[in-house]
Amino acid sequence: MNKLKLSQIIKTILPVFFVFIFWQCMHDEFDFNKLSTEAEINSGLLMPLAYGSLSFDDIISSFDNSGFLEEDADGLLYLTYADSLISFIAEDLLEIPEQDFFQFFIQTDFAFPPGWDTVMVNKKQNFPFSFANNEKLDSMILETGNLIFDISSEFQHTGQIVMTFPNITLNGTPLVKTVDVDDPSGNFSASVNEPIDGYTIHLNDSSGVDSMFLPVEFHVELYYESGNPDPAPTDSIKVVAKISALEFESIFGYIGDYEMLSEAGEMDLGFFDSPVDGYIEFEEPIINLNIQNSYGVPAAMTLKQFKGFNNNGDSIALTFGSEDTLAFEYAFPRLSDYFNSDILKDTTISINNGNSNLPEFLAFMPSVMEYNMSAKSNPDGNVEYNFVTNESEINVGFEFILPLYFKADSFALMDTIDFNLFEDADFVEKITIKLDVSNGLPLDIDFQIIFTDSLYNPIDSLFEANFQPVIESASLNDDDSVKDPGIKTSLIEFTGTDIENLESVKFGLLRAGLKTPDDDDGNLIPVKFYSNYAVDFSISVGIEVKANTNDF
Repeated sequence: MNKLKLSQIIKTILPVFFVFIFWQCMHDEFDFNKLSTEAEINSGLLMPLAYGSLSFDDIISSFDNSGFLEEDADGLLYLTYADSLISFIAEDLLEIPEQDFFQFFIQTDFAFPPGWDTVMVNKKQNFPFSFANNEKLDSMILETGNLIFDISSEFQHTGQIVMTFPNITLNGTPLVKTVDVDDPSGNFSASVNEPIDGYTIHLNDSSGVDSMFLPVEFHVELYYESGNPDPAPTDSIKVVAKISALEFESIFGYIGDYEMLSEAGEMDLGFFDSPVDGYIEFEEPIINLNIQNSYGVPAAMTLKQFKGFNNNGDSIALTFGSEDTLAFEYAFPRLSDYFNSDILKDTTISINNGNSNLPEFLAFMPSVMEYNMSAKSNPDGNVEYNFVTNESEINVGFEFILPLYFKADSFALMDTIDFNLFEDADFVEKITIKLDVSNGLPLDIDFQIIFTDSLYNPIDSLFEANFQPVIESASLNDDDSVKDPGIKTSLIEFTGTDIENLESVKFGLLRAGLKTPDDDDGNLIPVKFYSNYAVDFSISVGIEVKANTNDF
């Protein structure tokens, strides 16, 4: 199962998170524990507490700790994330099975004339070389391998067995193995292990042929041992041979039609770590499947069962036109590429708003996406000449590209922040907070903070219900530069019992909402976000203390 960790991306998407930044500035400065109890502050005097200018690039970089954020030549911001979905090497997908050969030489293969001295038998036989997936190979270069012989003789005479493998060659020279039968007791046995590392096995060119064969030539001689009995009708020589521990360097021919890879799992999109409501739709999201392939085998890949699940457990399918499945072929090297040492081929398959419902899929706010993908070699009986090397591999990478170009309506993010500002405020008569914001972003922003105790029971709010400030979006020029920022000044006062109530505040539940502009017909307009967009703000505070602070 592959995990796609994008939990920080949503934080970088939403410019409303600038609220966290300047509220954190307030937390750092607006600490009553730092105020002297001898302080006297005149009524009506507002002292600067925090101020600054945050470019959109600054805002994003405060949360983009993983290098997701990039910008194009025009300064348009986008988020990108890449991960590996599937990686298979040659030995994961293709094995050469162990081959067993059996050969018997019994007396009837020999002629024993009266007074015989030496008799010989020459025999040639084709042994099947088998695979499991309809492979029809004509040759393979071995990296490693062992040719193992178990030989026994019941003849009470000595002899010699010469086995020639004309299709197992090294530098063009066939493999020849000679075994001397040097025990005339009738109980001769021997085991021989012949390494064939680096050899080439030539199988019959079997285009259109159902089976592959490996020819073996036997030359057997028996030498008369004086005083030993003549051969009995049941005497025999038995040769059992097998080829084992086969690892190939390269194989050539028709690899077969089988499932080269199959992978099912899920990706944790992690878009929405915090609860959200409302609507947001990205205009140009892209999912790229980047395939690197060095198998010299044509194949068809199928993507299916792409389904997203949101935090409520509801699901939505990622569809491709009218289909639930996306099938395609990807690039593969030809034999000429093998000889030119250029076997790695790249293919990119893009899933976007032109061939899928990806914008609607993301608007569903999925937190998990399930997927299933497979690839079949030589689709539709393809007879393309195949090859595979021991370095062949298939890698499928996942790349998510999300330009900050979207439309949103009543989209809100909720989160919890520590907020224990009023613990030691017994000497305070009144607190006045003034917030000035110049919004240079192309969307309306509103926010509210609900103050709660340690058990998250609501105590008060920063703004009266339904009267939280809305900081209107900036107006833009035709080139998307800011023409006029949205300006908003908010004044908040806390007095008497309000301050007393706030002494038990431990947390602030923040709801920050955004909305993109409407056109003349009331339809949402998608907007782009550039690195030079900025929010200017200032926060001032006024404190009226009780008449004589020395009493506290």
